[in-house]
Amino acid sequence: MGSVSKLTAGLMLGVAGLAMTAAPAFAQKAKKEKAAPAPKMSKEFAAPAVAAQDLVKAGNFEGAKAKIAEAEPFAKTPDELFNLNVIRLNIGLGAKDTAVQRQAIEGMLASGGAPAEELPKYEFFAGDFAMKAKDYDASIAHFQKAVELNYPGSNPHLMLAEAYFQKAASQATPNGQLPPAAKPIAAQGLPHLKKAIEIEKAAGAAVPAGWYNRGFTMAYTSGSPDAPQWALYQVDGDPSGKNWRQLLRTFQDRNRSMTSGENLDVLRLMSQTSALESEYDYAEYADTASKLALFGEVKSVIDQGRSSGKLPAGKLSDFYTQATAKIASDKASLPSAAAEAAKAANGRTAAFTAGAYQGYGDYAKAAELYKLALQKGSVDAGEVNTRLGIALAMSGDLAGAKSAFEQVTTGTRKEIAQFWLLWLSKKSAA
Repeated sequence: MGSVSKLTAGLMLGVAGLAMTAAPAFAQKAKKEKAAPAPKMSKEFAAPAVAAQDLVKAGNFEGAKAKIAEAEPFAKTPDELFNLNVIRLNIGLGAKDTAVQRQAIEGMLASGGAPAEELPKYEFFAGDFAMKAKDYDASIAHFQKAVELNYPGSNPHLMLAEAYFQKAASQATPNGQLPPAAKPIAAQGLPHLKKAIEIEKAAGAAVPAGWYNRGFTMAYTSGSPDAPQWALYQVDGDPSGKNWRQLLRTFQDRNRSMTSGENLDVLRLMSQTSALESEYDYAEYADTASKLALFGEVKSVIDQGRSSGKLPAGKLSDFYTQATAKIASDKASLPSAAAEAAKAANGRTAAFTAGAYQGYGDYAKAAELYKLALQKGSVDAGEVNTRLGIALAMSGDLAGAKSAFEQVTTGTRKEIAQFWLLWLSKKSAA
């Protein structure tokens, strides 16, 4: 099979997709502030300010705007500036004018008169207003400040992450790819998204699958070295065939020098997780199994593809015809090969014969021979333990499979075994 990237090009188009979660509008969260001017206001400021406040109560927002304009030149002290913008905020809330709301909240923050305990809230909603206005630098600054001031919950981290993601996406090419200058910006959002997820988990809340999907998409498109970890998070949060496919195809892309045997065990997991989707996928599996003389497995994977409708009838007929022509004689040779394996000085014959039994779905016999191969030695223990784990899992011995996979502790196979362990954990929880 050709050495090409296994992830679909469609993933790149997800960069400019919808935000994970929009922060609620300020009007939905903030109670209207009491706008009565403080006692030490100047008369020049207080008169139009009080008049503006009364007009807000009466629902005359245009009149209130005119009075605020009269009061503004006389707003000199922090208290006056703060109260001016509180009234402006109530005008914006009443008139449902987000531009006025943003101006007001920015003014409240800049006044120097805002109560310290309210600053985290004001910073958070200022970030939300800036995000809606696509002023990403301002939104990042405000959300970062909200985080530093300990605004509670996951929202400030979530929205800070999204501000970075949307800033990067605003620079994307027409086909959705991030240019080199935008990739580090997207990557900056990933730790904040991870923190938001950790906060939700610590609170015992279910993390929306979309958060994991967003993280993987941005990690992958930004070229972050954390993309494999985000793929794992994605599967852990939502073990769908699509997410397993992204995880395992990403792994293959990172490990182009894998042996055929290693890739076979990745493809076997793709089969178990409904991650085989196209004719290319089934052809890759059939080709790999054919080169390893696993004729039963070639036939079974093509049958699986055809019965699922993912592989049109008649496709891969060359592989299918060649495999089925060899199955009868190959099966007939297995008992004598197993007997020879029992007498052999090392475990190589046992391991090879076990693979053939595994390809025919005789997992009990395969497991028996894999154990014999490990006992006799002179085999790749990582490979044999991986395949012993697969055979035990397929035969229903999940505890035994877990133990076998845990024996794989080095190299590429360690990561493959970890994927199988993740699958086991999901299978056990189902």
